[in-house]
Parts: sequence; structure tokens; C-alpha cells
Amino acid sequence: MMKINASLWQTYSNVKFDLQHKITFESYAIITAWNPESDKLSQYENCVNNQHLQNELISYDWYSVRVGDPDFYWFEESFAVNMPLEKALKLGRAYRQNAIYYVCNDILYLHSCKGEQQECLGDFNLFKV
Repeated sequence: MMKINASLWQTYSNVKFDLQHKITFESYAIITAWNPESDKLSQYENCVNNQHLQNELISYDWYSVRVGDPDFYWFEESFAVNMPLEKALKLGRAYRQNAIYYVCNDILYLHSCKGEQQECLGDFNLFKV
């Protein structure tokens, strides 16, 4: 599998999360179906893709969350889903995502869907808007 280029990985690391609800899960994935493989799609196409992903989350507990750059100039509608990391990575790959986020005990991790690349980003609370 390929590695995500350093510039894109840095962009994924410099992230903020706008939570619509307080998340009480001990561990959860933050995943989207927006902009597969960083190909910018229309709002409509992204919403359709996310609806398909939401349908696959029917047996999981989840909350809506917006993931974006620090100024929210760019953001993607996403889901905070109470599911194991491996299942989340599988879904990320199915929806052609480069990476997903995973939170475990309030520590934020960035995981590549393209290979073994991963990074601990630190205290999740520091990444909330």
C-alpha cells in the first residue's frame, strides 16, 4: 500500500472538530465519505456519499461532527462512530478515504487507510472548536 504524502498528512494533522453533541464513547472513529481520495466533489455528491455511509452505520451509535481546518474555511460532514478501529479502517477504504481519525480515552489518533501510517496527535480536547 502507498503512503500519504507529507503535505497531505500535515493537513490532516492540523485539524479541528465541531461536535454537535457531547460524545460519551470511550473509543470511536471519526469518518466521512466526503471527497474520496481528496477529489473535491459537489455538495450534493458528498451528501449522497455520506448518506450511503450513514446507512452502513445503522447498527452503531454515532453522532454528527464537522471536521475542518482551524478556520473552518474547509470542512467535511463526518460521523463519530462507536466502532472498532479495524472496522472503521475497512469502511474508510470502502469509501476511498485517505485517512480516518480515532479517539481512545480522549487521545486523538490519525490513521491512514492507505497503509500502516498512523500518528498520535494528542489530547482530543485541544482539537475541539
